[in-house]
Amino acid sequence: MPDDLPGPPGGGYQDDRPPDRPTEPLQPPAPAPAPPYGGQPGYGPPAPGSGQPGSGQPGYGQAGSGQPGYGQPGSGAPPPGYGYGYGYGYGYPAGPQTDSSATAALVIAVVGFFICAPVGAVVALVMANSAQKRIEASEGRLTGLEMARAARIIAIVELVLTAVLIVGGLLAIAASLSARS
Repeated sequence: MPDDLPGPPGGGYQDDRPPDRPTEPLQPPAPAPAPPYGGQPGYGPPAPGSGQPGSGQPGYGQAGSGQPGYGQPGSGAPPPGYGYGYGYGYGYPAGPQTDSSATAALVIAVVGFFICAPVGAVVALVMANSAQKRIEASEGRLTGLEMARAARIIAIVELVLTAVLIVGGLLAIAASLSARS
């Protein structure tokens, strides 16, 4: 039957008609700038041109078009600091990590004080010195300098106490030997 043609009444197809509202040209995403605020991505104001409020650029849909814009209330968009702009993915950026050798040096210094003071102190002192050098060379990516310093102080105190005990023991032995003669 020739009267049963597909399409809307009137004989034309949907694609032949002009659109109801003009479309906006797609803008390529702006390259992510170097993260300000101490190199921590995700902190600080949104990147210019990210489509977030206050950036001067319209979002994914303009106000009045019936489409919610990126970053506008009720749009389901992630809050600033998430997703687009400073990095990839969602969630908070990872902060600096504590150097594990600084933690180990502190634990060895404290435990060594009760188990085997001179050996634990020497091991903790070496580990604390290497941890401090590694932390200072990391340019802020590693933390734990306070733990390394505390381990060094505890190790030095252990060595001094061990030396005092050894000297005191030797003097006690010498005093007892001289009292017998």
